[in-house]
Amino acid sequence: MQKKSKYILVAIILLSAFLVSYLVYTVFMQPAKTENQSRVVLGTYNLPQAEITSGMSVDQAIKDRRSVRNFTTTSLTLQDVSQLLWAAQGITDSERNYRSAPSAGHVFPMEVYLVAGNNGVQGLEAGIYQYNPYNNTLEKIVDGDQTYALSQAAHGQEWVDQAPISLVITGNYQKMKDKYPDENLSTRFVDIEAGHIGENIYLEAVARGLGAVAIGSFYDDQMIKLLKLPSNETPIYIYPVGYSAS
Repeated sequence: MQKKSKYILVAIILLSAFLVSYLVYTVFMQPAKTENQSRVVLGTYNLPQAEITSGMSVDQAIKDRRSVRNFTTTSLTLQDVSQLLWAAQGITDSERNYRSAPSAGHVFPMEVYLVAGNNGVQGLEAGIYQYNPYNNTLEKIVDGDQTYALSQAAHGQEWVDQAPISLVITGNYQKMKDKYPDENLSTRFVDIEAGHIGENIYLEAVARGLGAVAIGSFYDDQMIKLLKLPSNETPIYIYPVGYSAS
């Protein structure tokens, strides 16, 4: 009986130690969750209509496409920005609201943001803007030059700070999952769609004499905080864009 009591005592001690360790980990050791901040639209800006005709063929754009990581300080125009955003997520069929990039099940779970630096875009103040494809406008959500903060979120990649603008692609995985309940399938569809958008940005940049580079390495929590992303959006890509210094 005495031996059994010892076993019970040891079991109680081990269980107590486990509970204490678990509580310490829960309270002190777990990483803090990123809180999604409230968003206020600071202003709405009209973009010029996209120019459909171009002097460069798709074949030539594909041939000339390269990743560019050195940029000049030359500003982009609002037309440049409009073309890039139209290529990324512009409406190409106003009756059915189809966009420039294909989307599984016509769900369109993607959002595109413009991060413009000081003198990054002629006639546009520095800040972070969300693109509204339905009326071809930019909605400012963060004021001031945030290019350095974006580069720090991207693990300190200096070309993010160097580029006059960056386009940030986010995805709403739940929106796709509502259409396709299989989580692996819905996740794959969103990631594939981000790739479609990214290639459109690359080719449009080349067609306008610009350079771009795809960046998928960044701290999610810093990106969410910087862009004030709602809880249903996940950052996927950063695309610095500008005139090549090479």
